[in-house]
Parts: sequence; C-alpha cells; structure tokens
Amino acid sequence: MPDRVKILLWVLGLSLAVHLALLLGPHFSLPVNLAPAPVLEARLSPPPPPSARLTKPKPPRATQPKPNPVKKTSTPPVEAAPAPEVQPHTTAPPLAETPPAVEPEPAVPDSPTMPQRVTTRFTVFKGLNGIRVGRAEQVWKLDGERYTISSIAEASGLFSLFATGKFVQESQGEISPAGLKPSNYRVERGKGGADKTDTAQFDWNAMTLTLASGGSKQTLKLPEGTQDLLSFMYQLAFAPPQSSAVKLQMTNGRKLDSYTYWVVEEALETPMGVLNTLHLGKQREEGEKDTEVWLAADYHYLPVKISQIDKDGDGLVLLANEIELTK
Repeated sequence: MPDRVKILLWVLGLSLAVHLALLLGPHFSLPVNLAPAPVLEARLSPPPPPSARLTKPKPPRATQPKPNPVKKTSTPPVEAAPAPEVQPHTTAPPLAETPPAVEPEPAVPDSPTMPQRVTTRFTVFKGLNGIRVGRAEQVWKLDGERYTISSIAEASGLFSLFATGKFVQESQGEISPAGLKPSNYRVERGKGGADKTDTAQFDWNAMTLTLASGGSKQTLKLPEGTQDLLSFMYQLAFAPPQSSAVKLQMTNGRKLDSYTYWVVEEALETPMGVLNTLHLGKQREEGEKDTEVWLAADYHYLPVKISQIDKDGDGLVLLANEIELTK
C-alpha cells in the first residue's frame, strides 16, 4: 500500500477517534456524577421522625443508631412546651379554694342585731306650718326572744290645756326568723275607757286575729306576716325593704287591711343632723288616713320621723330629736 494512502487512513482514524471521544465523553462523565447521588439519598432518608417510627417494628432496620441524636435534638423542645402548660394547672386549685371563704358572709344579714333597749324622743308638730304642739317617746325592749314596744304622745305648752290625756300604744310579741311576730296590740286615746281603747289579739296557732273596738269584737283570718300599727315600723328594722315597693298586712285594732308602700332613699334633716333614711309612703286617696315613716340607716333602721294624716288631710308629724341605745 502506498505511503500516501496509509497517511490518509491514519488521519481519518485519528479524526474518527477524536469525534468518538467528544460524542462519548459526556456519557462517561455521568456515571462519575451519579456515583455520589445514592450516598446523598441515604443521608436524607433517616432524619424525618416518621421513618424512625416505621423502623421500630422491623428488626432489619435496627442498624440505624445514627438517627438517634437527631431524635434527641427534636424531643427537648417538645418536652419543654408542655412543662409551662402544667404549671398554670397547679396554681388553679388554690383559686378554687377561695370561694368557700365567702360563704359565711351571707349569714350575717340573716339575723340583724337590735339593741336590748332603745329610747327615741320626738317633737310633735301639727299642720303644714309645723307648729310645735307636743312630745312623744317610743321605747323598744328586747328580752330574749320576746319584745315590747311602747309609745306615748301628749300635748305640751298651751296645747295641753285643750288636748288632755295621752295617746298610748303598746305592742308585744316574739322574735321569729322572719322578724317580729306580734301577739297583742293595744291603743288608748285621750283618757282611755272602753270607747277609747282598741285591741288586737294574734293567734298564730289557729291563724286568727281578734279585734275589739268600742265594745264590739270580731275574729278574722290571720294572714302570714301581719303587723300592727306600731310593730310594722320596727319590723322594717329587722327586714329593711330591698326594692322600691313593699306590701304589708296591718291592723290598727279596728280593722285589718293590706297596704303597698313605695320606698325611696332620702337625706332627712333632724335636730341630730342629716340622716340617711328610707322613706316609706303610699298613694293616699281623698278622705283616707295615711301613715308615712322614715327609717334611719345609721340607727338600725329605726323610725326617726312619723307622719300621720287624718281624713281631712291634716295631721301630726313626729320628728326624732334624741336616740338612746342600750346594748
């Protein structure tokens, strides 16, 4: 074979080898890049916690102790989170123990304390002009579970020449959980006598009320909680009104009737100073007698002013000027 032909063949072979190297070169470099890939996949698979839980039942995967440090780093934050949540629960029980301490407090108003003896002295005024015409005195006595209330009013000065005698009331009874429970009531007008005396007898066993006035007598059914004209003012001292109205069953020795009184707070000027009071009154019809009372909050809700209106719209006002308390 001529040398020229050999050289040509050698050049063609060399050119072919170079082209083959360029074409096959990328394919030979891929296996070099793929070789580390499986190592990366093996390192990424253990970190997730779910894969660790799935390997627990399988014995062959027990050879993976390396993920354990990864679990240790993930568990501490989880354990630290519930720890503070448990602490507030431990502090809650002492808060639940505080309400029982409040329970004894309601027992205090259930049994209001009244002095053993109270003497209230009043000045008596007449008419709208407030002319001083007399004096009055009310005495409250407490003996164990029994009470006695007496009231005496009489004219003074020049008026004693025209209005002789005294206006005397007395109420007796016992103390019950609901307050005063009258047993008898008596009122004497002027110089007394059968025609000037009215009485009321309370029979709580038979639930009857016997009234005697001017020689006549009648027996009525006794409603629960009935008071007389004197005891009702002190009954309110045992159970002060808690609303804007209070309903009372009351007798004056001549009749038994039901009354609804409105209640308002009022600052009352007295010779003893300005007193915070509850003012009880009712809507008065024309030609009807009426009684209003002011109870002093600072003096056991005792009556410190009493207004008695007659059928003609005139009447008397008793205003306290002195209160003596004996405990």
